[in-house]
Order: sequence, then C-alpha cells, then structure tokens
Amino acid sequence: MSRAEAKERKQLLKQKADDLKVNIELQKRQLRPAILPLKVLSEKTISFKDLKKDWKGIDTRKDAERHIIEFININSPVFEFLGITPQLSRDENGASAIQFTTSKYAGCVPLLSPGTGMPYGELIVEGLYGENLSELISVIKEDLKIEYDERFQINTVNTVKPPLYLECQKYVDKYIEAKRYHWRKFKNVEMTQLFPNASTRWDKYAVRDIDPWSALKYPNRNNILTCDHEEWRALTYILHLSINEIMKPSTPLRSKTPYLSKISLLSKQYDVNRLKPVTSIPLRTSDPAIIKEAKEIGMRILQNNVSSKRAWKIDYSVFFERYVQYVLKLVAGLKGARLESNKKYRISGEKTAWALSHLEPDAVMYKDDIQYIIDAKYKSHMYNVNRTGEELKDTFREDFHQVLAYSSFGGNIQKHVMLIYPSEHFISRELYIRSSINGYSAKAYLIGIPLKKSDLEDTKMNLSELINFNISPSTTPNCNR
Repeated sequence: MSRAEAKERKQLLKQKADDLKVNIELQKRQLRPAILPLKVLSEKTISFKDLKKDWKGIDTRKDAERHIIEFININSPVFEFLGITPQLSRDENGASAIQFTTSKYAGCVPLLSPGTGMPYGELIVEGLYGENLSELISVIKEDLKIEYDERFQINTVNTVKPPLYLECQKYVDKYIEAKRYHWRKFKNVEMTQLFPNASTRWDKYAVRDIDPWSALKYPNRNNILTCDHEEWRALTYILHLSINEIMKPSTPLRSKTPYLSKISLLSKQYDVNRLKPVTSIPLRTSDPAIIKEAKEIGMRILQNNVSSKRAWKIDYSVFFERYVQYVLKLVAGLKGARLESNKKYRISGEKTAWALSHLEPDAVMYKDDIQYIIDAKYKSHMYNVNRTGEELKDTFREDFHQVLAYSSFGGNIQKHVMLIYPSEHFISRELYIRSSINGYSAKAYLIGIPLKKSDLEDTKMNLSELINFNISPSTTPNCNR
C-alpha cells in the first residue's frame, strides 16, 4: 500500500468514527424522555408549539385545539392521580395552549402521546421553591406516606428512590408464595450406609477399616432431593435481611403493621445461626417462575438497588410538616426537652355532622412548665416579608388564629407559639400579644426555614437559640414594643 493510499484510508476511518459519534449522540437524544416540569400549588401555561415537539405520529390535519383535547383525554388518569386540572387556554401570544393547575401533590407520572398513545416522557411535579425532594426524604426518613400506582409505569429512573422496606415487603410476600411451591433440588450429601456404591469414599473407608466395628460402614456420597439446598438457604438469608429492614424504627408504623403477623410466623421457621451470608444469588433459566421472581427481588435488596418504576405522589404539606418535626426533634435533643408530634385534643359533646373530632397541632415541645406550640405551613409568607396583600393577610390571620387556639390549652400565663414557613434562608420575627382583661400574654415567632440539606445544621442551631426554657412561666413581655 502506497503512502497516499494509507493516508486516504486513515482519513476514511476517521470520517467513519466521527459519523459513528454523531449517530450515537442522535440516538441518545431520541432516547432521552421528554420532561414536563410543574410545581405544586401553582398554575402554568404551556403552548401547543412547545408540547407538540415531543409528540410522535400526530395527525397534521387536525387543528391545535383538537390535539390538546386528545392529549388531555388520553392522560386524564395520571392527571387525576396527581390532582392536576388541565384545560384549554391561550399563551401570551394568543396561540392555543394548556393551563395546568396543580394541587398539594408532588410526584412523577408517565405521559402518553396523543398521536400514538405510547409513552413519550414524564410529568414531574416538584416543590414550589426548587427544593430537592429526593435529598430531603433521604435525610428525614420519617413516617412519610408515598403513594404508588401500579397502573402507571415510568420508563426511566424515578426522581425519588423508593424506600428499601417497600422492596423488602414485596420479597416477604414472594417468599411465602415460593415456600408453598416446595422448590426441591438435588443435594450431594455424605452419609454412612451398610453397603458400598459408586460414590463410596474409599479413602475414608481405608482409614476406618482398621476398626472391625467399622468394616461394614461405608461413607457414601448420595444425591438426594431436598428443599434445604444452598439456593433456598440464600433466599432465606435475604428474607432475614428483609425482616430486619421492615422492623427498623425508621420504617413507618402504618407500613410495618400489616407485616407483623407474617414476620412473627416466618421468623420461627429458620435458624439465624445456620444462615450463610451471600452477596449474590444465581439466576437460572431452569428456575420455576416464582423462584425467578423471588431471586430478582432478592438481588435488588442485596444490591440495595430498588428499581420500582411506578408512578408516585406525596402530599407536600404533609412532607413539609414531617421535615419541620424532624428538625424540632433534633432541637429538643439539644435542649433536653420533649417533643410530641401531632398531639390530638379531642372534641366531645353534642357535635354537629360538620364539627371537628379533634384539634391537632403539628408539634408541642415542652420542658418543666413551659410549652412551645408549633405549626408548620407550606406557604409563601416568609418569601414575601416586605410585600402587602389581602390574600397574604387573610391566610396569615387564619394560621395565627389556629396556632393561638392550640395554645389555649396550656395553663401558662405566657404562651409560646411558632408558625414555621419555608424560606430562602433562616428568618425570625417576634410578635407579642397581651390581654388587658386577665393579663395573659402570648409570644409568637414567625419563622422561615430553608429546605436544603446543606442548611440543616444551621437551621437546627438557629431554632435552638430561639427556644428558651430558662425563663419564668409567669414572665410577661413588654407589649408596647
């Protein structure tokens, strides 16, 4: 090959390599799902022009409004699941669009294309202030109710990784099914018999043959069918791991309770001392279907790789409440105080059909004779400290009356109440209220806390500085400030 031919061949190979890179990049872009991002408790208008970019196979003869109506109808089950209200609208240029009104739910669901009816992307509803929900859930590990729906499968990695105990509960159910199957395998067992066979261990027999009493005892290795084989023991070891995960204090009680009777029964059926730890379990094509399913779940538990791809949602106001309770629990530990979350004040008597059954403050922190009544509200008040508006005033009045009502059950002359809202950084404002009739007073704290893992330690310390259990319960503040 001449030098010119070699140079030409090198350029041709380089061109092919460049073309391959371009093709791979194009394929990646085509495989990347479309994401429709929304925020809780808000409205967002998206034009038809932006939506249709990701739709496949739509009929170009139809007008925009008909496409939008078809899109709304075909995705109505997932909109209903997340509490989203979609409707025809117009964008700022007067063109056809969809207005999405979200509810209190954050979550993730798949979207179907109106042209093909096939999944093409995901609708994700996030926090109103850009917080990282997945990060915060992994930090607090409290009794959060994340709801899943098996009807809607998400084709890509979920934005919130489901807790491991959910996969462990699934494994417990599958293990019970597999146990009923009585899965047996051949197991090579050495046993002493009165006759030799093809698998006699003659090396051992030669040693025993010296003793006349052992001359007719042959150490044979036999294959027997048994349920107590190595792979079943590996499945039982994973069952033990699953039970331990479900029974952890961090597992929500409402999730743990339905499995207590199953766990009590299963725990008696194996000896922990006989279990041999495993890091993997072989998947075989010859395995029965129920065993394959149990092994697949078991492998995910061993790898701590929960691969649930179901649609999910979480009540965001409850999430914020749980986050505040988690921070307050840390503060109570620093102050040597007690914290009661969601304490209920029962309402009895001649109640009407619409009367409340109880009052329930989010948290009560107390030490000796001093109480702090705390309520958490996922509202924008501390993002609008310097703004005025009737809506802000009305919602604050409602929140303030509520927390003061909770404080009325304390016997202290001076009450301490806290309203905690989300904010960009830690903010604190103090208000004082005093009754001229009986001399009772209340000290109220308006607090904004950032929803960031990196700010958690500062938030804890700032709250700890505000809460003071060393003051006299009868102290009355100067309300003329």
